[in-house]
Amino acid sequence: MPDEKSVDGGKKIFTVSSLTSDIKAVIESGFSGLWVEGEISNFKVYPSGHAYFDLKDDKALLNAVMWKGSRKYLKFEPKQGDHVVCRGRLSVYEKYGKYQLVAESMEPKGLGALQAEFEALKKKLKAEGFFDQERKKNLPYIPWSVGIVTSPAGAVIKDIIRTLNRRFPGLRIILNPVRVQGDGAAKEIARAIGQFNEYGKVDVLIVGRGGGSLEDLFAFNEEKVARAIAASVIPVVSAVGHETDFTIADFVADLRASTPTAAAEMVAPEREAIEDAIDELVKRMTGRLRGTIEDQRQEIDGLTGRAARAVSHDLDLVSGRLTAVYRRLGAISPRKKLELRREKLLELQKAMTRGVFRISETLNVKTLSLTGRLAALKPERWIDARRQLVERSVKDMGNHLQTGLQAHVKRMEVAVGRLTAYSPLKALERGYSIVTTLDGKHVIKSADELKTGDKVKLRLKGGERKATINGSENPAQGKLF
Repeated sequence: MPDEKSVDGGKKIFTVSSLTSDIKAVIESGFSGLWVEGEISNFKVYPSGHAYFDLKDDKALLNAVMWKGSRKYLKFEPKQGDHVVCRGRLSVYEKYGKYQLVAESMEPKGLGALQAEFEALKKKLKAEGFFDQERKKNLPYIPWSVGIVTSPAGAVIKDIIRTLNRRFPGLRIILNPVRVQGDGAAKEIARAIGQFNEYGKVDVLIVGRGGGSLEDLFAFNEEKVARAIAASVIPVVSAVGHETDFTIADFVADLRASTPTAAAEMVAPEREAIEDAIDELVKRMTGRLRGTIEDQRQEIDGLTGRAARAVSHDLDLVSGRLTAVYRRLGAISPRKKLELRREKLLELQKAMTRGVFRISETLNVKTLSLTGRLAALKPERWIDARRQLVERSVKDMGNHLQTGLQAHVKRMEVAVGRLTAYSPLKALERGYSIVTTLDGKHVIKSADELKTGDKVKLRLKGGERKATINGSENPAQGKLF
C-alpha cells in the first residue's frame, strides 16, 4: 500500500510519488500486449540507438519509445507520416508522471492483412501444383533474346542490362515496361508476360524489381501474376527483392534469383567461356576428322592400287594375245592388211591405257573432293557410300575392259581366219605350187618368163624343191620339165 495520511476526519491523502506508483502499477499490469494504430510524428533516433516518437490520430496523441534491441528487427525504416501498427505495452515514467507506449514491434498499416492474404494464396496455389518441380521449365543454354518485365526507371533495369552485356555481348534485350508497385501494377505485370508469349521471339523472361517492404512487393504476390507466370511457355526467372525476400512469383517461376543482377547472371552464360569450350571441341573434332580422313585415304589408295593392278594384269593378257596374233599374222600375206590391223590394235591399246589413266585421275579427283567434304561433315555416313562407289567403279571398269578386250580379240580372230582363207598358201594344200626365182624374190607368173636351163624354186605343200627348165611344150600346157 502507498504511503497515506488521515487528516480531517479520516480523509486519505496520497503523496505524489505514492499516487504515481499506484497509477504505474495499474497501467502497466492492465495494458500489456497492446496493438496500437496511429500516424508517426516527431520520429527521432538517438545516439544510444533508441527511437522516440509520437503516435497520433485526429483526436489524440500518445508518446512512444522503441528500444535499440527491438528496433534492429524492423524490416523497414519508419519515417514521419507513416501509418503503422505497433505492438507493445504501456509504461509510466514516474519522474514526470507521464505514460508512454513501449513498442516491441512495428509494421506498416495493413501488413498483417497482407501477410494473411499472402499465406492463403500460397496455400491455394501449392495445392493446385503451381510450385511442383515437375512443371518447371529449363532455361536455354544460350538465350539469343531476353525479355524483361520491370520498371523502366531505377537501378534494376540498368543492373540487368549491364550484367547481360558484360557476360554475353550482342545478346538481344527487350524491355516491356510496367509499374512494379501500387494499384494496377499486378495487372500490368501479368499483361506484359502474356504479350511476350504472344510475341514469341524471346527465349527467356526476367520478371522482377528491387527490394522493399511486403506492401511494396505485393504486386508480385497477386494471383493474376502467379497464373500468368504459370501459363507462360517461355521460361520465367523471378528476380523480386533481395535475398531474404520471397514472393508468390518466386515460388511459381521456373527459377528464382535472389536479386535482379543474379537473375541476369543465371540467364546469360559467359560468352568467353563458351567460345573457349567451342574451340576445344573444334580441335577435338578436327583431330578425329583428320584421323578418319587419313584412314579412308589409305583405304581408297588400296582400292586404287588393286584396280590398277587388275587393269595392268588384263593389259598384260591382251598384250600377250596380241603378240601371239602378230606372230601368226607375220607368216601370212598380204602384209598391208596385217599392218593396218596392227595399227588399229596399237591405237586400241593406247586408248585403253588413256582410259585407265583417266579413271585413275577421276578417282584422285573424287578422293580430293571427298577429303574436302569430310573436313566439313561427319564422315562416318559418307565413307561407306564412297567406298561402295569406288568398289562399283573398279568392278565396272574391269567388266568394261574385259568385255571390250574379248570383243576385239574375237574380231581379230575372225580377221585372221579370213586372211588365212585368202592366203595363197591354202592353194598348196589342194595340189598347186608356187614357182619363184631361185632366190625366192620373184614369183614366176607366166611360162614366157622361163627358158631352157633356168633354175627355179618350187614351193609345194610340205616344203620347197629346186628345179631346172629342160624345155617347153605347148604354151597353153607348158611342160616345165
